[in-house]
Amino acid sequence: MYNKNMANRGMKKWLPFQSLIEQEKYLDKMMYEKYKIEKPQISVEQARKINRILCSYNFEVLKMKIYIDGYLYIYNGKIQKIDKNKKILIFDDFYIPIKNVIDIEETDPFFEVC
Repeated sequence: MYNKNMANRGMKKWLPFQSLIEQEKYLDKMMYEKYKIEKPQISVEQARKINRILCSYNFEVLKMKIYIDGYLYIYNGKIQKIDKNKKILIFDDFYIPIKNVIDIEETDPFFEVC
């Protein structure tokens, strides 16, 4: 014998986890924390490469791999200022410590044109 009430109960039982408004924020934070990685170690050669590029920087577009709060980001842009005392790189709308730069590459300005 088929009971409609039991079928509806089964659907309610398996509703998505974000059934409560409060759970959504918690689950988002939990997923954010789950996929964090440790800061990658850079080699001596990479450190020298980063140092060489930053010392000879002349306001050109750079491609950088940056470590921020457990995640790696790739940023293409110009550095507005390098503060050697505070050891930070200042961009248009944010700044990061130099120690968070994992890799840096000089980009060819004509690469996208060809």
